[in-house]
Amino acid sequence: MIRIVSAGRLVAACALAAALGSALAQPQPQPPHDPQTQMLPDARGAVPWSLLSKTAIRKIDGKLGPDFPAALKPLNGKTVKLQGYVLPLEAGQTHKRFLLSAWSPSCPFCLTAGPEAMVEVKARKDVKHSLDPVVVQGRFELLDNDPSGMFFRLVDAEPGTL
Repeated sequence: MIRIVSAGRLVAACALAAALGSALAQPQPQPPHDPQTQMLPDARGAVPWSLLSKTAIRKIDGKLGPDFPAALKPLNGKTVKLQGYVLPLEAGQTHKRFLLSAWSPSCPFCLTAGPEAMVEVKARKDVKHSLDPVVVQGRFELLDNDPSGMFFRLVDAEPGTL
C-alpha cells in the first residue's frame, strides 16, 4: 500500500529531524564534580593534580620512592598555589599542619589517596577546615626520601585564592 503524505507533514517531519540532529550535535554540559567518586579537577592558577598524580613509584636502593615527572621538577622550591580537600591530622576548626588531597574525605579514619594525590601542608597562618576544597599557597617541595612516605610538601603556607 502506498501512502501519500501531504507536503505540510513532510516539511514538519524534516524540520523535526533537523532539530533533533542539531540538538544531538550540541556539546552537552559537563556533569558536576562528584567528590565521592572523582579526583578534584584541575583548577586554573593552581598546580594541577593531574600533574602531581603522574608521579610514579620506583625502587631506589631497595626502597620505594617517587619518580617525579619532568614538568614538575622546576616547581621545586617555588611559591605555588594548590587547591584541595583538607585532611586534618589533629582535632580543631583551624590547622597549621594537615594533608591536602585531590580526593574528598569519605571516611574520617581512612586516607583518601596515595602519596601522588596528597600534599603535606605546614602553614604559617591557620587554615580553616572545610568540607569544600580550599586554596593554599606556599613554597613547594619535592620529597625524594621522606621517612613518612610523602612525595610533596607545601611550607610557609597560608590561605589563598585563585
